[in-house]
Amino acid sequence: MVRRLVFVAVAVLLVATFSLAGETGEAEGTVKVVSSTSVTVTDGDGADWVFAADDDTVVVAKGASHKMKELDEAGEPATIDKFMKVDQKVTVKYSKEDGKTLAKEIRVH
Repeated sequence: MVRRLVFVAVAVLLVATFSLAGETGEAEGTVKVVSSTSVTVTDGDGADWVFAADDDTVVVAKGASHKMKELDEAGEPATIDKFMKVDQKVTVKYSKEDGKTLAKEIRVH
């Protein structure tokens, strides 16, 4: 069931990504700060990128399906700060919408 849900979420993300009218891109770096609604990533050149996260942001991480199950059973929200921590390497696919840089997918390495 969880695998099916993750597959559907990824499929929806791919369709949504191709239909976006705004600027899109990808950034790679190390997590500097993470909260339930945003993540700051420092890239290889030392520049900080701040990404907003919303309910449609997908996090791909080892053990994420188990963590989702635990959160669901505990009745806790599945926010991005539950799936990554400071100093982890990440790749962020993002779009610029309404003046914000919005994380569409965060892949934790």
